[in-house]
Amino acid sequence: MDVTSTQGNWNELSADELLVLRRCFVRYAAQPMKEEEPMQLTQGALSGVETKLALHGLRSRGWLEAVTKSWGERILYIPVDRLPALHDMLLEQTPINRIHTDHPITVHEAMTGLESELLHVLSRIAIQGVPLTAKGTIHKRSLQKLNELTPFRPEDLEGLGLHYAHAELYPVQTVVMVDLLLSLGLLVKETVSFRIQEAELATWIRLSAGQMRKHIFDALMERYGKAEAPMQHFRYMLCAVSQYGGTDEWISIQYLLQWMLQVGLIPQNSLSRDDSTNSAFIDIVPTIANLKGLADETVSDFNFNGSFTEDIMGWLKALTAFGMGDWGQTTSGEICFRWNVSVTDLLRPYHDEDTHQEQGAFYVQPDFEILVPPDVAYDVRWRLECCCERVTGDRMVVYRITRESITEAIELGMEAKEIPALLDKYSRTGVPEHVRLAVEQWAGNVGRTAFATVTLLRCGTQEDADMVARHPALEGLLERLGDKDFMIPVHSADKIRKALAAIGLSPRLEPKNADEPAHHYPLLTETENLDAGRSLFSQEGRAGLVYTGRTLHFYEQEHTLPDPSGYFPERSTVPSSWTKEWRSYHTSTSRQLMEQAIRWQAAVGLRISGKEVKWIPESVVSGDPWSVTGWYASGMDEETPSRATLQPSDWSDMRLLVPFT
Repeated sequence: MDVTSTQGNWNELSADELLVLRRCFVRYAAQPMKEEEPMQLTQGALSGVETKLALHGLRSRGWLEAVTKSWGERILYIPVDRLPALHDMLLEQTPINRIHTDHPITVHEAMTGLESELLHVLSRIAIQGVPLTAKGTIHKRSLQKLNELTPFRPEDLEGLGLHYAHAELYPVQTVVMVDLLLSLGLLVKETVSFRIQEAELATWIRLSAGQMRKHIFDALMERYGKAEAPMQHFRYMLCAVSQYGGTDEWISIQYLLQWMLQVGLIPQNSLSRDDSTNSAFIDIVPTIANLKGLADETVSDFNFNGSFTEDIMGWLKALTAFGMGDWGQTTSGEICFRWNVSVTDLLRPYHDEDTHQEQGAFYVQPDFEILVPPDVAYDVRWRLECCCERVTGDRMVVYRITRESITEAIELGMEAKEIPALLDKYSRTGVPEHVRLAVEQWAGNVGRTAFATVTLLRCGTQEDADMVARHPALEGLLERLGDKDFMIPVHSADKIRKALAAIGLSPRLEPKNADEPAHHYPLLTETENLDAGRSLFSQEGRAGLVYTGRTLHFYEQEHTLPDPSGYFPERSTVPSSWTKEWRSYHTSTSRQLMEQAIRWQAAVGLRISGKEVKWIPESVVSGDPWSVTGWYASGMDEETPSRATLQPSDWSDMRLLVPFT
């Protein structure tokens, strides 16, 4: 059976599937788990085979996926794109009574214009390059330039606790900037340098700022957030509660953490209370009494330990650095956060049809400055980056046209006539006449002289030079520069070498110290004419600088499901009456039925004092009479199963509970 990608709602799942999914989700979020771990989570609530069948159903509907390691071990995980729906499920089942707090007295505002800052970085990389040393590290001079370009501050990112190579050389703010470009596929590391990927860049600059922000947010959530389940839950819950209230509402981090503790998303060892010595998770199936007792406590009753608090603060500062929201502190010292982006849109699955460019125009000022509002398309900005100097960033980006910027643009491959044409096409109020004349003059002055790449042929004596000049095969290929030197075109070098060898004047090989070729600025033409195709900017597994700890992409994805009939080996040898009807059996037959249930990891229905109960046997203990240990189970998520030992005299009738009769 093949795996499907059906995007059904969680309330369409069976009770068993929902119980398994919820327990896996609460404990692991979207982190990998071994195949046997869901069995342990549902022990006593569902039989082993019920859990297996539930896992089969969850995988068939895309709520769980699996990879296989080279030695055959199967790893299960909840896809990341399912997390928003599952956190909404928890909020629906256990609503938050209070999440907002008073306006803070101290506010740390979000950085703005990250998309244009990254575009500027890419532009400088295209022009200056990023060469690597023989050890694969960035050259010191290039690293200094990158440090100056990064839009991030170290104090906003140090709390993420990122791990990366050459930490003694690379500052964290530069690592995150370069790693982000690598993870988006806009930059790739090669042997001698980092290189811009033009196809991906062509697609990127045709996106709107909102679509760019979505891909950046995806990378932020899963590359720079810690992989542990509690922190992954916190990141997505902070998104989920954004639906309560407007953009001006401040979310109380303490209230949110208290609720997460109630529903089991945070382990007990995150608390610094004296009695929190157990490192295990809080009971992942909280009873109604648990929830009521916790809800009655005030927010100040819950104090989280230093390490967990540092992780939370590190994440809030990173969100602010990436321009996603503001964090603040109230008069009582309470930490709070406010989104300034639509998190619902950012978490929504990406579709090609969502791509739409801005259609705005810029303003050319009499002082040669160009004011670029947020609604100017990024492919237009990309060409401005080539032919102008950037003055300031932020939401309103300011460029300046100078003689030097015009000269550099033409040397990088921009046609002289394209510069005034660009200004005319996208200037909302036209181009001041004196600015136009200056641009045309500066552009026209470039290229009236030019450097040409030629080869110098130098002879040992004047006699040899005269012999070369008289040779008929070399006529028209050489230009004599003096007594012993000739200038020859590069493309004729091989032909001239053969002619010289024929007259006994074979030249020595030239030393391999030629200058590196000049940089050429990519995508100077109208990008709408390029067939860039759809590029996956959030592709899992791209090599960056940061060690994310995520390894699922290294393993083989499973696209088929096991046959459920394999869960019931030797089914034909089992009497059909055991599964079809309630009956009273001899103690020896009862034992055989119970042992068969254990082999299949199935449950047994028992009638005890006239009441039908579900019994999950674990082991049979020999004796006279024999006994069986196991659990009374209801299959309900909110009840904790009870373990017991029974003897055959404790029940009257029994039936093997399997999904067939």
